[in-house]
Amino acid sequence: MFSTTIGAGEGRPAFLRPETAQGIFTNFHLLYRYNREKLPFGVVQIGRGYRNEISPRQGTLRLREFSMAEAEVFFDPKDKKHPNFNNVKGKKLFLFDNEKKIKISLEEAVNKKVINNEALAYYMYLTQDFLLSAGVDSQKFRFRKHAGDELAHYATECWDAELYSERFGWIECVGIADRSAYDLNAHIESTGVDMYALRKFVKPRMVNVKKIAPKMDVLGPLFKEKTGKIKDLLEKIDVKKTKKISVELDGKTIEIPENCYEIVETKEKTTGEKFVPHVIEPSYGIDRVVYFLLEHNYADIKKKGEEYRILKLTPQMAPIKVGVFPLIGDQKLVDIANEIDKNLRGAGITSYYDDSGTIGRRYARMDEIGTPFCVTIDHETLKDSTVTVRDRDTTKQERIHLKKLVTYFQHKVAF
Repeated sequence: MFSTTIGAGEGRPAFLRPETAQGIFTNFHLLYRYNREKLPFGVVQIGRGYRNEISPRQGTLRLREFSMAEAEVFFDPKDKKHPNFNNVKGKKLFLFDNEKKIKISLEEAVNKKVINNEALAYYMYLTQDFLLSAGVDSQKFRFRKHAGDELAHYATECWDAELYSERFGWIECVGIADRSAYDLNAHIESTGVDMYALRKFVKPRMVNVKKIAPKMDVLGPLFKEKTGKIKDLLEKIDVKKTKKISVELDGKTIEIPENCYEIVETKEKTTGEKFVPHVIEPSYGIDRVVYFLLEHNYADIKKKGEEYRILKLTPQMAPIKVGVFPLIGDQKLVDIANEIDKNLRGAGITSYYDDSGTIGRRYARMDEIGTPFCVTIDHETLKDSTVTVRDRDTTKQERIHLKKLVTYFQHKVAF
């Protein structure tokens, strides 16, 4: 973790989180109850992460402080199927196994154990679909599997969504890991908090249960007024998980001598069994994804012998969706243009009004900042209430009626 100090002078030590995930894990027992004790369920979080990068470089690719978006999706380890897997099982994933590229369906990848379970494959597909839909070049995208010697200590399997940069080569932007039960087990062992889930049986079963039976005649004289609390704590201990018997009381760990209790085995009727859930974690580096959206979609070209810059952001990702231009400064055209600008903004479509310079220069300004569409109001608009809509990527133009403009653009920019 990234260490720092708080306060004046020597201060007191503090540590900046290297990931957002642990806040979700420490609250699992509350989140599980909130979800009515049903699995699978997921929790998402967006926030800042901090790492002590020795030599920050490569623009936004290697930072000490960065934005992360992470999901922790909890599963029963005996059932890592996803309820939506069948809807996408025929879709193809672009994989790289550290030797060769593979284009394979989700179903085939799971059946052949290229990917170990449905849940991991499903979230890999969602990541691929999101990145390609956002505008990442499909020819510069792949999932690379972590080799055994680079696998993180908490993961049983991990795939990186890597994007290719002309300057920096292949860069990891998203990591999708099967973290098994590592994190929850670590928090249980450190805090003693019950972070188990319950797997319910179809019918109640009789099971053998080992329990601690406190010997009150020995405990009493030894611990006096604390005896009652210690007795209650001893009876809650899971014998299977324990070697030495100790309890936490008033902030202190108290070792219990062996002559103070005995372990008895009884039969009990139970409706289910406890287990520690496994987790699938997609972890997105937001800064890196934004960088690649810019690099993959920016181009310097020549147009009529002049330098021309164009940013081909998708309509969904472009900050400004529509440029609105009156062809000339005629007040009638200006009034219509202002009304169109107002209507688009009112419908939640970000537009930009511009009446400065030639129409070609205005198109160029919009192309350079990634605006996918432009609307031009001309004298024909005064005759038939239609305007010219220009598509940035094809440069094709079509006439659209004023009454249909908002619906037209809502369809174009919808996710």
